[in-house]
Amino acid sequence: MPFQVLTAAALPAYLATLPPMQERFTDFEALDVAEVGDGNVNFVFLVTQRGAPERTVCVKQAVPYLRCVGESWPLTRHRMDVEVRALREFGALCPQHVPAVYAADSEMSLVVMQRLCNHRILRLGLIDGLVYPRMSDHISTYLARTLFFTSDLYLAPDAKKAAVAGASNPELCRITEDLVFTHPYDDSPTNAYPPGLPPRAIERLQRNPPLRAAVGEMKYAFMTATEARLHGDLHTGSVMANAEETFVIDPEFSFYGPMGFDVGAFIANLFLAYVAQEHRQRDAGRDPAPYREWLLQSAVETWEGFERKFLALWREHEADGTGFIGRDLDGESAEVFRAAFMRHVFADTLGFAACKMMRRIVGLAKVADIAGITDVAARTLAEVRALRIAEHLILSRHAFGSIGAVVAAVERLGATPLDA
Repeated sequence: MPFQVLTAAALPAYLATLPPMQERFTDFEALDVAEVGDGNVNFVFLVTQRGAPERTVCVKQAVPYLRCVGESWPLTRHRMDVEVRALREFGALCPQHVPAVYAADSEMSLVVMQRLCNHRILRLGLIDGLVYPRMSDHISTYLARTLFFTSDLYLAPDAKKAAVAGASNPELCRITEDLVFTHPYDDSPTNAYPPGLPPRAIERLQRNPPLRAAVGEMKYAFMTATEARLHGDLHTGSVMANAEETFVIDPEFSFYGPMGFDVGAFIANLFLAYVAQEHRQRDAGRDPAPYREWLLQSAVETWEGFERKFLALWREHEADGTGFIGRDLDGESAEVFRAAFMRHVFADTLGFAACKMMRRIVGLAKVADIAGITDVAARTLAEVRALRIAEHLILSRHAFGSIGAVVAAVERLGATPLDA
């Protein structure tokens, strides 16, 4: 079928042409379809057979433009092929945290996958102040497995190089290069400055040579380091969760890049939620301290869990005595190398987290955690605090010795007054 943008009305007839759907649904005239896509890029449909709620799927279609902007920003539909490959690869590595793919159609730029019926977009749950007791454990497992098993630490050199070539995603990488690492710092027309943000806060980003140089270093790493296959856009809107399960969705930005980018993106969103919840919790009549403490503890557990699990996979893989640096003749060299490697990933994690935070304040596409605060003064305070935290993280990323020290800095900077 030649490409066409599907509607809720047209989707049942299309699904009837797919053999896997003929096995899943028994009555295509009794399908209820709801378009629920609230993202920046794609259309998402939920499909359920009336009278048979267990017969349900999620359908995602990529259109040839950036949805949040419109047809004036063309975008390749090839990104759906990237997403399908990433879903299948990550699903093979970590099936408990990735939705299953039922069918895919390259011509229609479409994927049909497992519907997560009893789960909610994580960002929305965090906005509402919900606690997810297993979230950080699940995300750290996902990060450890997807990053280790797609890296040179596990793959044979020829297999890794072939994987890098096969995962090229230049157009969506360019979006990240522009919107995360370039435009927020050069007063680009794509920027969206919050109405209450003081001009001096913007100047601290755009007229700050050490900060702009540090962002340049992170951009260069993003563009040149092919350490592992990344999700590429791992924010809290790309996670669906409940109290018991966590699934990572939407890997259309996937490519081979620096490991710290995925880890940093997720931790950045926890820090953004942290600054937002000072107001949101008070607005709901609650003491903000317990929930904000849980968010910071989740950041600690995400990094520490990732590091522990990643190193366990690495040591298990090299248990035969031959490793990435060769045979460990003195019995210590491998551990010295591993420690240095994790320090590098940690510094990258903080640098990328900072870039993600700064872009979400002054760049295109905000986070609802902060942008949804209707009290302008409270929103501005959260925005300024987020920028202060990000500035400190990126400039001090090599100086931090632990995630605990990072969280202490976030707590301190997250309490600063607007005029500090």
